[in-house]
Amino acid sequence: MKAIECKNISKRFADVQALDDVSFVMEAGGIYALLGRNGAGKTTLLNCICTRYVPDNGEVFLQEEPAVENPRVLGDICFMTEHIDEFDLYAVKRILKMAAAFYPKWDEARVEQLLTLFQIRRKDIYAALSKGRQAALGFIIGVCSGCSVVLFDEIYSGMDAVARKQMYELLLEEQERQPRTFVISTHLIEEMAGLFTDVVMLDRGSVILADDMETIHGRSYKCVGREEHKAHLEGKNILSVQTVGSVTEYMIYDDFAEEELLKLRKQGMSVTAMTLQELFIAYTAEPLQVTK
Repeated sequence: MKAIECKNISKRFADVQALDDVSFVMEAGGIYALLGRNGAGKTTLLNCICTRYVPDNGEVFLQEEPAVENPRVLGDICFMTEHIDEFDLYAVKRILKMAAAFYPKWDEARVEQLLTLFQIRRKDIYAALSKGRQAALGFIIGVCSGCSVVLFDEIYSGMDAVARKQMYELLLEEQERQPRTFVISTHLIEEMAGLFTDVVMLDRGSVILADDMETIHGRSYKCVGREEHKAHLEGKNILSVQTVGSVTEYMIYDDFAEEELLKLRKQGMSVTAMTLQELFIAYTAEPLQVTK
């Protein structure tokens, strides 16, 4: 079942085209990475998915129904960010009470367990919490909401390494316990790569990649050799080329048959897999201009 579908959505703010004809599908039950450089449109996209923003063009579907003004599906989606201004004056106890009233499938027993884990007290005032604990509270609400779709916008921000590790383990545990669709906007690509089942990558408001991790692993190659080796890569989707001295590195996102890989290695090229972070950089980095 499609948990989220965006069809040709665009959103503009004054002279900034935040989203430009964005289309993709997210299937139910996956943990999706939403990747993009600062200003790529990630937060705008998440706001459009949960209908805080209405696209100028196109349409968002949740659970295969139009999302706008649809209480049934909008009551089954939760969007949490690293800091929520509206919470600042409230105690944690009041915030959790409001969340319990808003989300029909609220899991109060789970709340207590996670508050203890992240060392958050119900009497604490939200604005007085550390940045990491504010983020952790947003994570707790997202998990305990019971919603079928949960959106996290850089929810890890401010968390220390231990808290982030706990968060990752809890997400995987949650998918075993109650499979749902999680969408996580993140810059911690290398650290979080093992969580994701799928990736949607944005650049300048447009989708440049939308694939599952199995496909990504099978198509991401780093070929290192000499500049003249480029002739052996003709027809392949070369994302970036970098030459240092006599060595040239080619970042490629494409299919290779086993015999093609064997031939490249026989030609003296080193062929290895790209990491997700290397793939992201190859897709989105501007070529470095060196002035002599």
